[in-house]
Amino acid sequence: MLTAANGAAALAVLREEQIDLLITDVLMPVMDGVTLVRRLAKLEKPIPSVVFLSGFGDVDRKEMYGLGVEAFFSKPFDRSELLGVLERALAERSSLWSTPMIGLPRVAVAIEAEGIGKTGETIRLGRGGFSAHYVGLLSLSKVNFLCRLHAQQREMTGQGYVRWNSRELGTIGIEFGFLDPRCRSWLQDEITAGNPRSFIPAF
Repeated sequence: MLTAANGAAALAVLREEQIDLLITDVLMPVMDGVTLVRRLAKLEKPIPSVVFLSGFGDVDRKEMYGLGVEAFFSKPFDRSELLGVLERALAERSSLWSTPMIGLPRVAVAIEAEGIGKTGETIRLGRGGFSAHYVGLLSLSKVNFLCRLHAQQREMTGQGYVRWNSRELGTIGIEFGFLDPRCRSWLQDEITAGNPRSFIPAF
């Protein structure tokens, strides 16, 4: 385990070392956590899983998820919840999203998309979720989702968490919680092949 006193010191370590997981405060002297993540995204190295502590205030979560942040915790935080996030961040992809969520979602989202891709009316995949065009307004909560991918003639179904919803842009970002076995394998293959740097991509 490596430590750093501030964002600038952390960036120096990240330039030299291959780090799998980064836990950082948002508010730090010299360089804050937001600037650290932005600088980290510009490095030509694999992005570590990033967890923000004291994630509040004017942090643009949509941007941060797009740059690789996987979770936000406000202090004081629940230790067991933090450990759960860290375990998932370091887990093998094949072991993720195989268990239905505790406390079933009461909201369902249906999304029609051309397919999985980078432009147009598409689903964009990240390491831990997806973004899509969606005109409805949803609270940041658990959801059941069904995405019909017309070009690929497939469906992506499961449960997740709405992490951001932009009425202005008509887009939504959902973190995977559970994936239906009928789509889990090919979807994990798509994520592995794409090797995305984002946790949930932004449009």
